[in-house]
Amino acid sequence: HHSPQLPCTCCVNTFLLNQSMTNMTTGMRICSLFLLVGSATISSVSAFLPPSIHSPAVAHEPPRRSLTVVSSAKVLPIVYTGASVALFKKAIRRSSTKAEMAVLLTTSALSLLNMGPSDSANLASAKKAFKKTEPSSSGRAKQERQAALTWRKAVRLKIIGQIVGLALMIWARTTKGIMLGASVIMYGLVSHFLAGAGRSRHDEEGNWTPLPSNVAISILTMDALFCASAVVATNSPVASTKFAIAAGLYSFGAAVGALEGIPKFLKVLKNST
Repeated sequence: HHSPQLPCTCCVNTFLLNQSMTNMTTGMRICSLFLLVGSATISSVSAFLPPSIHSPAVAHEPPRRSLTVVSSAKVLPIVYTGASVALFKKAIRRSSTKAEMAVLLTTSALSLLNMGPSDSANLASAKKAFKKTEPSSSGRAKQERQAALTWRKAVRLKIIGQIVGLALMIWARTTKGIMLGASVIMYGLVSHFLAGAGRSRHDEEGNWTPLPSNVAISILTMDALFCASAVVATNSPVASTKFAIAAGLYSFGAAVGALEGIPKFLKVLKNST
């Protein structure tokens, strides 16, 4: 009887070494990916968080807080402009229906003309308002502090909802996914006013300038209507009349928002030149 021929020790060692190197390379790539994602997430979240009052950097280097406010306010227009370009390209190249194209185009315009300038100004306003006010237990000072905290929360909700919604629309592979993103955008606007944006609104200098309650309720009602229309379109067959009407109503709301943002957009362009 002949015993089966075994591979030589050198070949086995070479094979195992190659496998180890391959596994190490894959592991390094995965670790790098997680590090990149983690860094991006931390950077994005930190733009919305105020520096800790116990931080030595804040205690000894006040100018850095102002730099953070300016940097965060400048990042948002870049994000919204990039989203606008992506949605415009998607509308031209990948739209399956005219209604879907209208949704993408109007949202692209809304992101560029309204979201970028207004959210940048609101974020800077919220941080200035928070910096101007001090914790207090009674009187006008307490009201101003509470208004600043409420305004900051409402602004964050709006920005987060809009960015998440835009991301969903950009990465969606179906019309339903696109309308889901549109629903999230409008829900961000609704949550903005439900959180008290009307009564706690501040101007660009961080001064408390609340909206009249009837105006705030009117804006909330319209945003809720457009949000509901996007939800209906999300759950309707693309070829149906219900989808066409619901998507058209959302597109109308997005177009109106884009037109409203033109004056502030032009003002930002003028100041940047």
